[in-house]
This record gives sequence, C-alpha cells and structure tokens, in this order.
Amino acid sequence: MAKYIRRDATAMATWDPVLYWYARAVGEMQQRNPDEDPTGWVYQARIHGVEKSRLTKDTRPGWNQCPHGGWFFLPWHRGYLWYFEKIVRAAIQQIATREGRIAPKDWALPYWNYARDPAGELPAFTSRALPAAFREPTMPEHPDGSGQQVPNPLYLPDAAVPEKDFWKKPHRGVGKNSAAEVVPYDEASPYCAMLRNLFSLPLGPPVPQPSFGSGNTGHDMPHYEKRGPGVLELTPHGMIHDGVAGWMGEVAGSARDPIFWLHHANIDRFWPAWLRRGDGRKNPNDQSWLTRKYTFFDEAGTMLTPTTEEVLTSAGDYEYQSLDSGTGEQPAVCARQLAPAEERVLVMSNPGHPLSLAGPTEVPLEAANDSSQTQDFLAGGAVPENGLILTVRGIRSNVPPGTPYRIYLNPPQGQGEGQGRPDDAYFVGWVSFFGSSEGEHHGNGDGNEFSYDITERVRQLQEQGMWAEGPVTVSLVPSTTIPSELAAGPHAPQPTIDRVTITTR
Repeated sequence: MAKYIRRDATAMATWDPVLYWYARAVGEMQQRNPDEDPTGWVYQARIHGVEKSRLTKDTRPGWNQCPHGGWFFLPWHRGYLWYFEKIVRAAIQQIATREGRIAPKDWALPYWNYARDPAGELPAFTSRALPAAFREPTMPEHPDGSGQQVPNPLYLPDAAVPEKDFWKKPHRGVGKNSAAEVVPYDEASPYCAMLRNLFSLPLGPPVPQPSFGSGNTGHDMPHYEKRGPGVLELTPHGMIHDGVAGWMGEVAGSARDPIFWLHHANIDRFWPAWLRRGDGRKNPNDQSWLTRKYTFFDEAGTMLTPTTEEVLTSAGDYEYQSLDSGTGEQPAVCARQLAPAEERVLVMSNPGHPLSLAGPTEVPLEAANDSSQTQDFLAGGAVPENGLILTVRGIRSNVPPGTPYRIYLNPPQGQGEGQGRPDDAYFVGWVSFFGSSEGEHHGNGDGNEFSYDITERVRQLQEQGMWAEGPVTVSLVPSTTIPSELAAGPHAPQPTIDRVTITTR
C-alpha cells in the first residue's frame, strides 16, 4: 500500500480537507520571497517557466526548465510534482503547528479528472469545469467550515486583462470560473494517446507521431521541439491549458495558477494507466533517458539533481485513487498528427501578413505552382501517390485566446461559422496556442506549427460525394465560444496564423 493516495478532486466536496489544506498551503507559499526562497510559490512556478521580462534579468538556479516536445516531458513533470507535493505537505504542518490544529500528515496532491464524464448531453455537473474550490473567491476560515469567509488562494479572477498588465494581474480566461466545461470531451480525453503502444519514437528525422510520450530527443531537454510533442502532450495536456487560459494558457505563467498542479497530476496519472494496458507499452530503457538529470528543491529548500531513474524510484510512494475513471475508457475523436517535414507544396494561403483568428475564419488556398499534381488536386481533390499533408504554420497570440481551434478541410459554406463538431466529416485536427505567445520558448519567433495527414480524409470526402469543386478552403473555428464581451472588447486576444499549406512528400 502506498504511503500517499492522490484523490479525484471532481468527486470531492467543495472544501474537502484535501482542498482546504491545499488552499492554506498555497497561501502560505505565496508569502515567501519569490526570488530567494525555493519553497515559495513564485519561485516554484518559475522552475516551470519565467515570464519574458525576467528572462533578461537576474535569474535563479532551476528556473525555466520545463521540457515540451520531447521524451523528458513526463518524467520531468513527475519529479516537479513530487517535490512540490513535499513542499506543500511541509507547509500544511507548519500552519497546523502555528495554529494549534491537527492537519493530515498523509496529505497528497489531488487530480482534476476532467474526462470523468463522457461525451454527450452535458448534465448539470461536468468534470470539465474547474472544481468549485478554484472558482470561489472566498473559503472557510477553519477546516470544519466554520468562521468567517476569507480570501481563497486557489481562486484567480476570470477577466479580460490588458496585454501590458498580463503578468501584473493573476487571471484566467473570461468565463472560466463558471460551472461550464472549459473544453469539450474530445479535447479533454486521453483516449487517443492511450491507443498508442510506443512511449517514444526513434531519434532521427521527423516522422509521423503515433507515440504516447513524445519523440526521442537524446540527452537534449527542449522547451519546444519542431519534431512536435506526443499525443498525450497535445491532447489533453495542451487543450486544457488552452481552455483555462489566462496565466494557465502561458508556459511561463501556468504553474502560478493552483489548478496547474491538479492538471499535471492527472497527466501523470495517465502514465501508469497507459503502462497497465500492456501490449508492448513500456518506458524507455535508453541510458540518455534514464541518466538525464533535473534540478528540483525539497521541502527544506535544498537543491537536488535527481536523474530520470531516481525520479521514477523516489516518486513511488504515492498511488492514484483510480487508474480507470477518466483515463480514456470512452471513445473520442482522434486526429492524424504528424511532425512537420520538408515537402512539395501544392496549395497554400498567401495573405502576405498574419491572418487574424478573432473568430471562425475561412482561409482560401491558392496554387503554389503549375504542376500537374497541383492542378489535379485543385480540379477535384486528386490524392497524389505519396499522400497529402495539411500544415498550419506561425500560430501565435499576444495572450492566450481561451480555447483551442478546430481545423476543417474544404467544408461547405457556413461550416466556418462555428457549427462543426470534431466528429464532422470535414474535421482534421486541433490547433493549440499553449506556448505560442511572444517570449515563449520559440527562440526564432516562428510560433507553433501543426501538421496532419489528410490523405484518407480527402479520399473519404470524394467517395461520399462531399468534396466541393472549386477553390479549396480551410476553416479554423474556436472549440469553445469566445464570450461576446471579450471578442468585441479592447482587451480581446489577438490569435493569428502565418500560413496554411497542403503538401505532398
């Protein structure tokens, strides 16, 4: 029996003792020196990422480490959670001692089980809403619910914040503190990731990515990698960050939102759930993965440099309440995601400037050359022998838009106005804005980039007589409705893309 049990926050009462003491510990940590105390809230958050204004100033040991788009994504975040959990547990005991209370010594980080209820007609409750303890501005003064209501450290306002004040005002996306889902089921479910039986792909040139835990990046621990992330890192990891938005929608600020830690506890939970399915599912045994060192801090503020292997061994003192509920048992729509690669362009958008995605956007594609393959594709959707790849390039936003976007290929007129669903015949995949803001981890400023194999999609549309003759278009549609007061307001996010291409190998 494990010493600590991480429980499902969506099945808890609003102020279950686990959530009450988490809130108290967060408040305690927020009072600690953000630059000097490694057990402080801001210092811990900056281990994940540092806001742009601080990247050019004095930094501290361990800051700005988070790996995305490589095979260290899961083990690094496991270690990050485990040491954070120890810091919170120690803070809880400090508070209890000071106030003469009895607090649980076996406190463990809960998880946000956002795929607990399946797709379909939404009931009054949905696990894809933020747990209530994170949506309420105040909390009880005492663990038994008595006393006056006091400020709740788990709460961040959902507000439209001017770009210049983004880091000055803690916030989530507009409307995210309601009881509504932050993203639909297909974006919140690990179903597609759980189907993959490879943890990582071989080191080498970009290849299609049917992997669970991202591609082999050797000993390198990239912040973002053009080879692209694994399926789990895209869905649901990036989708949930997009859906909560605000600080959670930025790599640099996400760990400052207390819901971050419950989100990543759930991502970590999917890992043992995946391994348990068998059929060849196993962790890498490559020495470059096992011996990679990370920098973390324990509850005393002591800097430690455990390897992947040591993290997997040390962080064996906890279990999850369930490895079944919300771990991809119910089907969801899957996209044929690929790593970007150099290919021959057939058609492309050609605006000469970034395209705004302020709402549902239809993007016309034009011939990139006068080759016979290009003309055949434009004339009737002819599929070249080497297949077709759709790529969306230069995905950026000044601040997180508060939703991922769905991509539809050559839909009928009006489809680009937001009526489509992921199970629509024209659906291709999703665009995530997590990591796309200025100052995030794209040193060359290129923004995010996603590629999809659309070969079978085009063939199916042709066979069903659904491929429209004439200009080829791609529609990008917000997965969740952007609140009207935000879309038309002066502080509305400004998501853009540079280009859409359809290519063949």
